[in-house]
Amino acid sequence: MNLTKRSRGLLLAMVAVQALMSGCGPDEATHGVEDSAVPVTTAIVERRDVDSRLYAVGRLVSRNTPVLASEVDARVTRILVDEGEAVRRGQVLLLQDGTPFELAAREARAAIEGLDVSIANELRRVQRYRDLEQTNALSQERLDDAEAKLAADRAARSAAEARLAIAEDRLARAELVSPIDGVVQRRHVSVGDFTRTASPLMTVTDTTALRAELPFPETVAHRLRPGQPVLLESAVAPGLRYEAVVDRVRPQVAVGNQALVVIIEVENPGPWRPGATVEAAVITDERPRALLIPYGSVVERPAGSVVYVLEDPEGGVVRQRVVEPGERQDGVIEIRSGLEVGEVVVADGASYLSDGARVLVRSGS
Repeated sequence: MNLTKRSRGLLLAMVAVQALMSGCGPDEATHGVEDSAVPVTTAIVERRDVDSRLYAVGRLVSRNTPVLASEVDARVTRILVDEGEAVRRGQVLLLQDGTPFELAAREARAAIEGLDVSIANELRRVQRYRDLEQTNALSQERLDDAEAKLAADRAARSAAEARLAIAEDRLARAELVSPIDGVVQRRHVSVGDFTRTASPLMTVTDTTALRAELPFPETVAHRLRPGQPVLLESAVAPGLRYEAVVDRVRPQVAVGNQALVVIIEVENPGPWRPGATVEAAVITDERPRALLIPYGSVVERPAGSVVYVLEDPEGGVVRQRVVEPGERQDGVIEIRSGLEVGEVVVADGASYLSDGARVLVRSGS
């Protein structure tokens, strides 16, 4: 009796399962397979030129920052520019009292005028004495005295001309003129200050001839050399990229630090300024026609760096492939071995996969 009841229960269970299975159509079965697949996007392995780069953040400095000093002993009478103002080459920046030099110049001009009159008179006298000396109407001694007086006047005139040149030169130097295009970095004096020769008056910074100084650790010294291409960008001018070359590599040894400084000569492309930060990428090596895939395609597994290659570009099963990654930049990574051009690899979603996993390729990949 117990066996009969048990058999009836088993029979009812089998009927219920069969009825449930008969109620599932092909759409429901396919939906179950899709739910088990991992949604991914894909990318095609392509060839492109690639390069190796070293990155650094440095600063811009001026190659020319002259300290303009006083060239005469004089009092400052007027200041025409102030700190932070842009100046042009040849522009007058500051005036000093030139009265003593103007007076000295006037005195020298007057002396020259008087000596010109005296020289003209002595020339006539010498000529007359020479005529008389030929007829023995005049002694040789008087002719010699007249010629000596003429020579003395001529020497005095030369001395007066020198004094005039000195006075005019000092008068001109009483005007402080900028030797470069740049910006006034510092003003060292005020109106009324009496300055001696060589006293600093103003410091002007050249904003055209710049130099980028980039620090690098000593561990990359073997990769840096003069002549390498460099791409420079500065936050003061977003989007502006400047191409240059490494001018020289200079060791910089300090306490607890052994670094390198890469020097790059730069002509200001416009909005850059001394003191601004600069981001640089030094191109240390170039490799044409390298294999590239998206950076996210490469994941780390116990076997090493791997990618997942689609057996069917429309979806299905992926196979794990060990690769040798290379340079990484701008969202892509170089593959030195393990892939071929045209193969399809998983881009987004690779980190959720394993060898033989089923994937569902999302549209737009």
